[in-house]
Amino acid sequence: MRQKREATRVYAVVATSAEAALAQVAGLTVDGIETEVVGTFSRDLTRSLGLKPSEMRLV
Repeated sequence: MRQKREATRVYAVVATSAEAALAQVAGLTVDGIETEVVGTFSRDLTRSLGLKPSEMRLV
């Protein structure tokens, strides 16, 4: 998520698709904030971070 004069925030989201992940992050947004997919985590990295299905975490 990006907003003027603010650092870029990156969230890790465990979802079934990129669209589902963006929809989940959209619940946190306010006017003027852009959202975009910047990459994907491997299954091993997701496990090492301890992320569960439908969980979202600021990284």
